[in-house]
Amino acid sequence: MRLIFVTKNDWELMMAWRSDPEIYQGFYSQREPLTWEEHIAWIESRNSDWRTFIIEYEGRRIGVVTLQNLDSWIPEIGYYMGEKSLWGEGIGKEAVKLGLEYIKLCGRDYARTTIKDDNERSIRLIKSLKFRLLGPAREGESWYQAKL
Repeated sequence: MRLIFVTKNDWELMMAWRSDPEIYQGFYSQREPLTWEEHIAWIESRNSDWRTFIIEYEGRRIGVVTLQNLDSWIPEIGYYMGEKSLWGEGIGKEAVKLGLEYIKLCGRDYARTTIKDDNERSIRLIKSLKFRLLGPAREGESWYQAKL
């Protein structure tokens, strides 16, 4: 498995994943499938301290890891597995570990994430990587942080 930087060639696949109700139910602000314009606006809204990676596993693109705030304060990691047939196989956990290694290589000692309070799968994953609950973020969402 490896993380590779997203290119424009990945945008259609990412939109397909982000438009799947089982996937976007874990996103804080998305409630319906995306239009192409919304997807592109989201991509283009990311500033220079964001890194977006495709998770490549056995030669297939299967998900996304995003890192933000790498240049300013405590970095935040986000992720989703687009290939639902691989859910529960531990691949997402390994991809998040690779993202955390990247953060550490950037000279950071901590990482954060926000997770919807009803996203039990992500909460289990993050806690297994030694993230601890910091407290509420936005309504229905909580902050978690780990020392790297």
